[in-house]
Amino acid sequence: MKRKIQRVFIDYGFGFPVKLLNTPMIKVREKWTPAINYNRLAELVLEELCWKDSKLTGNEIKFIRQYFEMTLQSFAKRFYVTHAGVIKWEKAKIKTTGMAWTTEKDIRLFVLSNLDASPKEISDLYEKLENHPSNASFMVELDTTKIAA
Repeated sequence: MKRKIQRVFIDYGFGFPVKLLNTPMIKVREKWTPAINYNRLAELVLEELCWKDSKLTGNEIKFIRQYFEMTLQSFAKRFYVTHAGVIKWEKAKIKTTGMAWTTEKDIRLFVLSNLDASPKEISDLYEKLENHPSNASFMVELDTTKIAA
């Protein structure tokens, strides 16, 4: 099998673009495919969503909810909103959700704490989230050299 390292690869498998840097690739049936551990990649994407400098999009909220295997109802209940509210957020797709900043902070802290982050990391995120993020959209970007399959 042929292999190469692709300096930049945009992955759309999570419902939103993720910029992968230095991605090991393998040629399968004449198509180049990332040779990475997608379970580990999903965890790294979740962590990056916690720290990103822009508000979460509808597709990112949907990814978070599905990663934690939560129904619309259980997700809504956890964050003290209606399931119709969660549907509205997810329908925003690639746009920001318009949710209250306090709710978005709670979601980000929930995600990081469920990724077995240290108390220091959670504290650092809490401090960072005191400032509202930009309304501009930023793509998640990860170096994949550590998660080669």
